[in-house]
Amino acid sequence: GCTNLTSVTIGNGVTSIGDSAFRGCSGLTSVAIPDSVTSIGDWAFEGCSGLTSIIIPDSVTSIGDWSFYGCTGLTSITIPDSVMSIGDGAFEGCSGLTSIVVEEGNPVYHSEGNCLIGTERETLIVGCKTSVISDDGSVTSIGEGAFSDCVGLTSITIPDSVTSIGDCTFSDCTGLMSIIIPDSVTSIGIDAFSGCTGLTSIVVEEGNPVYHSDGNCLIETASKTLVVGCKTSVIPDDGSVTSIGDYAFYGCTSLTSITIPDSVTSIGDYAFYGCTAEIVWGEDPEITKIGDSAFCGYEGASITIPDSVTSIGSWAFSGCTGLTSVTIPDSVTSIGNFAFYGCTGLTSVTIPDSVTSIGESAFSGCSGLTSVTFEGTVAEWNAMSKGNQWDTNCPFTEVVCSDGTVRV
Repeated sequence: GCTNLTSVTIGNGVTSIGDSAFRGCSGLTSVAIPDSVTSIGDWAFEGCSGLTSIIIPDSVTSIGDWSFYGCTGLTSITIPDSVMSIGDGAFEGCSGLTSIVVEEGNPVYHSEGNCLIGTERETLIVGCKTSVISDDGSVTSIGEGAFSDCVGLTSITIPDSVTSIGDCTFSDCTGLMSIIIPDSVTSIGIDAFSGCTGLTSIVVEEGNPVYHSDGNCLIETASKTLVVGCKTSVIPDDGSVTSIGDYAFYGCTSLTSITIPDSVTSIGDYAFYGCTAEIVWGEDPEITKIGDSAFCGYEGASITIPDSVTSIGSWAFSGCTGLTSVTIPDSVTSIGNFAFYGCTGLTSVTIPDSVTSIGESAFSGCSGLTSVTFEGTVAEWNAMSKGNQWDTNCPFTEVVCSDGTVRV
């Protein structure tokens, strides 16, 4: 966190750079690492955004987890043949990278097409905006976070040798405009394409046994789960989608409107997190579950929760500052922790008598909430399970029940 530090020279007696040693030194532009150093710790240079180059000496055998995470100024990395271990996310978020080289003779890693590849595992570990994935069969999986935050990546060809794409692999690749999933890919991780706000086309090659595409939606065929969507997505209403998966439209700020068809019965965690789109329900919705943080940050002025919903997840509508009214149907039995946290525009809410529990801080921070009505009796309200601080920093002082009022 020494943001004014601009350069560091490390003495020859030093054999290791510890965890978080220079973490957050955003002004650091140069570091001289001596040949005595054998290990670079976890988070050692995380957030050193001013660092434009780094020479890793031949003495280094291990590079820790997240060691250079967020070093956005780095344009090239050279991994010496001595390095036997590179931790998770070591170069994730290095959006300025254009060159990735592993020295010849390294028995664990190699590079090709500006990709860092685990040789035996056949896994692409780190990519960059100039990466070209080899189609010679040397890459069978694209690892977790391999291209995460690679904002300069505009296109990528996934070869037929690839069978799996890991969690967060292409997350926040805002420049990526289209993606073609070959028929060989049978596993796609959570959050794999979240935050890809530039995506307009999603295609799965015919013959893929696990996934298919329709309406620019990536769908897991057997489970009927929409795995990935984009700003041009139209959810098919032919019954092929019954659930919208976790993170499906996460951070898709360019999505303007989406219609959720009647076939959908559940909306996963973070499914529309940060989206500003208008949500349109089908004529006769059958949704029973709205997952955690499903619509967190939604900017619409009103939301009518379908009367098929039985539970509202934690953080489901938190931070929806533009929300002025919400209709909770009498099918709902539980309102999760922080469900409407920070909905500053919400002025009134009616809670049906079907609700038996209100989670921790469920309405906390709703600074405009002046009226709360409970459709049940005072006795039912008092018997209801209510989490800690469920109404903190709210201006209302009483709850109006069907047979009287309760002070809060």
